[in-house]
Amino acid sequence: MNTWIFSAGVVGIFTSFVHIFAGQVDPVRPFLKSDLAEVPKATLLGCWHMVSAILLLSGSALAYIGWYNLTGWQNVVAGISVSFVIFSFVFIAVGWSFFKLQTFIKLPQWVLLLPIGVLGLIGIR
Repeated sequence: MNTWIFSAGVVGIFTSFVHIFAGQVDPVRPFLKSDLAEVPKATLLGCWHMVSAILLLSGSALAYIGWYNLTGWQNVVAGISVSFVIFSFVFIAVGWSFFKLQTFIKLPQWVLLLPIGVLGLIGIR
């Protein structure tokens, strides 16, 4: 077992459940009740669920690769891990443009995304 990669997967699966269940309460329900036109609303909801799928699939893949220590899949782990590091920086950058220093409190998604990437990268070193 590669505990680093497995841990990245567990954090990824946890993050997917936070996104799917807690995300419905805060951003999704108010967004769906907004006056935004139906096409952009449906498009953004579709994107929301695509993110849910990516989080769950990536977390599951990392957990599986880490559990069985599949060293032949290091490139997949690297790709997923780098993606999650970039995702965390995207949240920090977008949050900074809206909230400046308060982004770390108001848009804390990076706190769950960054460890997935870092743990995966440590696991392949």
